[in-house]
This record gives sequence, C-alpha cells and structure tokens, in this order.
Amino acid sequence: MRRWILALVLALALLATACGGDDDAESGGDAPSVSTEVAEPEAPAAQDAEPAEAETEADPQTAEPEEGEPEPAEPEEAQPEEAAPEEAAPEEPEPEPVVLTASFRGVTETEIKIGVGFVDATEFGIDSGDIEAQWKAAIDRANDAGGVNGRLLAPVFASYSPVDDAAIEAVCVQFTEDEEVFAFVGFVLWDGVLCYTELYGFLAVNTADMAPDVLERSGGLLFTAQAGLIEKVSGLINAAAADGLIDGKKIQIQAAGDDQTLLGPVQELVEAAGGIVTRAVHGTAPPGDLPAGEAEAGVWVERAEADGADAILAFNTAGYIATGAVERAGSDLVVITDSIARAGYVDLGYDPGKVNIYAYGVPTLQDLYNAGQAGVAECVENYESRSGNVVNVNVPSPRPNNLPATIRACRGVDLFVAIASAAGPVLTQDSFLEAARGLGSFDLTGTTSASLGDGKYSADNAPLVRLFWDSESSNFVSGN
Repeated sequence: MRRWILALVLALALLATACGGDDDAESGGDAPSVSTEVAEPEAPAAQDAEPAEAETEADPQTAEPEEGEPEPAEPEEAQPEEAAPEEAAPEEPEPEPVVLTASFRGVTETEIKIGVGFVDATEFGIDSGDIEAQWKAAIDRANDAGGVNGRLLAPVFASYSPVDDAAIEAVCVQFTEDEEVFAFVGFVLWDGVLCYTELYGFLAVNTADMAPDVLERSGGLLFTAQAGLIEKVSGLINAAAADGLIDGKKIQIQAAGDDQTLLGPVQELVEAAGGIVTRAVHGTAPPGDLPAGEAEAGVWVERAEADGADAILAFNTAGYIATGAVERAGSDLVVITDSIARAGYVDLGYDPGKVNIYAYGVPTLQDLYNAGQAGVAECVENYESRSGNVVNVNVPSPRPNNLPATIRACRGVDLFVAIASAAGPVLTQDSFLEAARGLGSFDLTGTTSASLGDGKYSADNAPLVRLFWDSESSNFVSGN
C-alpha cells in the first residue's frame, strides 16, 4: 500500500527522523570501658650477682690514664647517616605506536572510503534542502574530531529517485564495483539496500526504516539508525496500554500491504497486553489507486463497528488511510497509530482533529532542538556554520523542510563512526561486525536512547510518547 500513495506521502519516510562503611565504623561506635584501679608494681626479677672484680673495675670512661699512656681520644660525634638514595621508579615503557594499514577494501592507512547515497524527491514536490551539503557537514565534523581511530572518512556522493529502481541499482554498482567503497552509508528506501548486502555482500549503514525481512535477507550486514518496525509497534502498544486503550478492549489491526508480514507478531503483542483482536487486515488495493484504497479502508471501518471493536490499531503508514476512513464514516472508533507525518494527513485531505485519535511517536525534532537534547541543536549549528545555509526549525510549513534531512545525515555518520571506532585500528568487515555485536549503548543524534548488540541491527530505542494534533500548525506536537 505504501507505494500507491507514494507521490503524496513519500514525506512519511523522509520525515521519519522527526523522534561508606557501616554506622559503627563511621561514628567510632561505643568506646571500650577502661578500669580505674591502679595495679601495684611488680617486684623486679632477681639478677645473678656479678663477680666481685666487676664491682671494683674502673670505668674506662672516668679512670685516670697511667703515666706515659696517651690520653684517650674524644669520642667522635655520631654523624647522621646519609639517607639512601631513593630508587627511581622504573620507567613505563612507551606504548608502541599504532600502525594503520590498508586493512580492507576501501580502507587505507589514512582514509575510509564510504559511498553516501541519498534520495532526490523533488519530483514529488519534496524539498529537503542541499542534502549533499548536509552529509558533507556531518562528515567534516567527524573528521575534525579525529575521524575513525585516526583515519578520515572519504565520501563518494550520489543521489537517486526513490522510485527509480534502475537508478538505485546503478548507484549501488558505482559504489561497489567502480569505487570499491568500504560500506554504503546513507538513505535508501525499502528493499533497494539489498543490492549492497544481499547481492554484493557489502556493509550498509542506513537511515531509513527497514522491514524485518530486509534485515533478515541482509545476513547481518545491514544496520539502521531508525527503530526496528516491530520494536516500534511494540512501543506503540505499550504506550497505548498505559493509556488504558488495550487491556480488555476489542481491537481491529490494520496494516499497509507492505507490512502484512507483521500482522501475526503484532496480534501476539496486542493479546499479550490483554487486548482482544477482532480481526487483522492489510491493504490489497492496486498501487497508485487512492480511491480503491480509501474504499477498502471504509469497508474495514464498517467491519470494525459490526464486530463491536473499541479501537483500530493502524501501524506504520496504515494510520493515515485508517484515519481518513474513520473521519468519512463519522465513526467514534478510537484510532491508535504511530503515523504522525503531517503530509500523510494534510496532503490527502484528512483531518485528525475530527477523529478520536491517539497518536504516538518520539518527541519531535523541533522539541528536541528547543530543549537542547539529543544533539539536535549541535547538528543544526554544525551544518549552518559549515554550509552557510539556514535550517528551518520552528517554521510552519517550512520551505525547504531541511531539518529532518540534516538530522538524518548526522545520525548516519554517528552510527557508522560508533561501530567503526569500536572495531579498532585493524578495520575489516569482520571487525566491524564484531564491534557492532558488542557495541551496547552509544550517542545517536535525534534520540534519547540508542544501542546495538548481537542480533540487534536497529539502533533507536526511544520510548514513544503521546502526540496531539495541532490544527493551527496542522502538525502533531508534544503535550496538550
């Protein structure tokens, strides 16, 4: 279903980066008791008597010298002993300098070549600003901080249309065969990233949402700065359950056509939270046929009401069409969703303000910027100072809408540098993968929590919070 509304809601993917001792020891305890009785002194032990001659023997110190004998010399005053010279502490051996070598394809003694690919969506009226300059600014900041264990990042840039499979593959061939980069670092939607991982066996560090099957087919070579889709839905269900919307409630689950494989796991999560699933449906309308998609969603709403459902749980991109269907039907069904990009509603003519909607997401990038959190302001300031461009942060309907893309570049570079640095001076594909398995928590621009580990390829862990539709700005905002 995602592609049949692509011309209107491609921004959904492009905007996905929105967000001492014990007491006795301490006090001395009770003092021990002291006796006040004085003990009688003991008599000294008897000593053996010395021979009588000893009593009359002259003291050599006081006896007068006999005539002719020299006077005894005055005893020399004892001289203080010279202090023995302190032994010098053994010197610490100088650490052997790290010798960087050309350890792998795309890795030299001084550089790491990466292929930076990104989407050009201007054909859909989406202006994300100067994307190459955004990535260059993020890379330059990393290099100024020392790069990766002394090696500098050497990027090769390329862009492509998000729906031109031939162009996406051509850039992949350029990076892998012609440039022989160490890894792809950038933004590529859906299964286009499989060209690097599945086809060529290259590393890919992506900044787009990745479906579980794409991660699985990548064989451990793909990492994404985003939250995993199933992890994100789990966060959605947990947040809704905390608001009393799941336990004991009848829930209809809706998914976009591309997400139908998640219906089973999502149903299990809802039932584990105490929900009763009335039915689980997914989009089947032909790509590009919006009226057919809306009609299909209308039928789902009718069935939800007939089933006595209390709410519709529509995750990922399905929340937009579900909200539109509930609005058209005038239904009082609750819509629970993580679909929070304004374009998905505004550009399709849907008004979440007319629906009983519970939308959840991470704090917006604007909120993080204004609060000085998650490195958002630092990323923006770095880009502005290096490029001379301005990032439209708190501007309604900004043109260009360059905040998400600027943060996306910082996130991609953060993720790659964190793993590659942990791999150590001998950088190879195997050492990179080993480092990712043991990386744990690290700082990632635009999120309050990020980690990687064995079997965990999606970095963002930020918990979801409820967001509210603001009719004035036609956007979701934090707080009431």
